[in-house]
Amino acid sequence: MAADPPPSQEFTAKGRATRERVLSSAAQVLLSEGLSGFNLEKVRHAAAVSGSQLSHYFADRPALIRGILDRQIEVVLDFHRQPKLGGLDTFDDFERWADANLRYLRAIGYASPTYHTLAGQLAKADAETRQTLADGYWRWVALLEQSFQRMVDRGVLVTTAQPRHLALVVVAAHQGAGTMAFAYRQEWPLVDVTSFIVNYLRTFAVDPAERTPRKPRRPRLRTVRDNSAASAGGDTRLTDKGLATRARIIERAAGLMFERGVHATSLADVRKASGVSGSQLSHYFTDKRDLIRHVIALRTDDVVRLHTQPSLGQLDSLRALRAWTAVCMADVEPVYLRGGCVYGSLTGELLEADAGTLDYLAAGYDRWIALFRNGLRVMRRRGDLTESADPRHLAGSLVAAHQGGTLLTYATGTAEPLQAVLNAAIDYVESFRPTSRAAGVGTRRP
Repeated sequence: MAADPPPSQEFTAKGRATRERVLSSAAQVLLSEGLSGFNLEKVRHAAAVSGSQLSHYFADRPALIRGILDRQIEVVLDFHRQPKLGGLDTFDDFERWADANLRYLRAIGYASPTYHTLAGQLAKADAETRQTLADGYWRWVALLEQSFQRMVDRGVLVTTAQPRHLALVVVAAHQGAGTMAFAYRQEWPLVDVTSFIVNYLRTFAVDPAERTPRKPRRPRLRTVRDNSAASAGGDTRLTDKGLATRARIIERAAGLMFERGVHATSLADVRKASGVSGSQLSHYFTDKRDLIRHVIALRTDDVVRLHTQPSLGQLDSLRALRAWTAVCMADVEPVYLRGGCVYGSLTGELLEADAGTLDYLAAGYDRWIALFRNGLRVMRRRGDLTESADPRHLAGSLVAAHQGGTLLTYATGTAEPLQAVLNAAIDYVESFRPTSRAAGVGTRRP
């Protein structure tokens, strides 16, 4: 890979202005074309520069994308610094932050690349790009850490509140919400997660009156669409041998896509890895899109299998939810640090896919959320949770926490984000225990 050009401060004033014009034009191309339609020729034309000028400032497409990522994290940080949010050092500021997030999503829609969607698409691009993403995340964490430290210093949060922990929770959960909102093309994941974030923050309030969680909004949910037709056992036209061959191809394809990324895995790679001919591959799958849908179905089954293992019971107690956290943390080294979540990383790379593929991904999330929702319903019926506990809201928050936490863990190379956000999500569920609110969950467990 070509080395990146020198930092922008080493250029002349004119050079810096030209570089900024290129970056601005590149960001606009990315905004209008998406990552899949982004190329250097479009950027050169939009910025009105020659090919040699473009390569003078950015050695290649990855280098230019890294420059855009640096620019995009500034958009994120500026969003948090806007005057209407105050200093982000009161609960009211964070309530306004939640509302502002929703307004921003409505303004940009689901076609505009954000830092969240770019992270999902680019995390497996190359080590340098992943480091750029990590640097951006740490800048975001640092900004929020300062906000929470001010809240502690001013006596708004209890002294046992850990600003870094809270900042990691916000960034990781927000990332998960972004991934899911774009997969569903609906706003409710962001509504759920911002409510979770602010209500979790309130559990650390010094004032007991502030610990009461605010009721989350109830946005209209999507219609559940079934993806079972793409499961490995769903085609009765195949013989047992044919089913076994197809299952082997899907499994090998899933492994390659997890290791290399979806777009870096070709049908030729799959054919070679599974030991089949081109005609055999086309016999089982019409095209790569069809194969991807079968991989989504396989990964959905993997998620369901993980969450229905005997040690987790029906996910219907706090003990079971804590056990789920332990199961997830046990996968940090063998799975998440290698490539993120097997389902979430697939989703992140496919956020510019066709509507049908996104429906398949959303249907997989539906099955995942339902596992938690059913267990939480049992907890509420037993009286383990108050009547105000919304099982669907809590279930969505748990899944989003996992999705954001695993992506940050992969990007940053540390388990700290995942540990923080999973513990926070379970603590949030615990805050709905009949006795938790008076005691203040956050005052007992950081």
